[in-house]
Amino acid sequence: MSSINLGNITSKFHEGLGPTVRLNRLASHWHAGEVYTFDHLYQEISPSSPTNLSLILAELVRRGLLEKLVRVESPFTGGGIRDFGSVEDVPETIYDFHSDREIEIQPDNLRVLFRVRHGG
Repeated sequence: MSSINLGNITSKFHEGLGPTVRLNRLASHWHAGEVYTFDHLYQEISPSSPTNLSLILAELVRRGLLEKLVRVESPFTGGGIRDFGSVEDVPETIYDFHSDREIEIQPDNLRVLFRVRHGG
């Protein structure tokens, strides 16, 4: 992670030193495969706005540090069923192994996540 200047990313979106330091601190402990929600990242980084965090995350995805994924969750247990690369890839129905039944996927069953591609 140290080869990427995260300050260049945050400053591009007019973020100050605080969010930059917090992003660097968080990224220094990343391990490949870890998954974060937008809300968790917003809480950890404390950017000036949700829009700026969206732009920062898009840049981290573009640079290959994070991977954006869409997780289908069970409406019965909340547990993850399967991950997809985009909303367009999500089928209309899916087998929910948590409840042992086929379910129709609703927007409430989808969660956008960010997976670390490379460790800190």
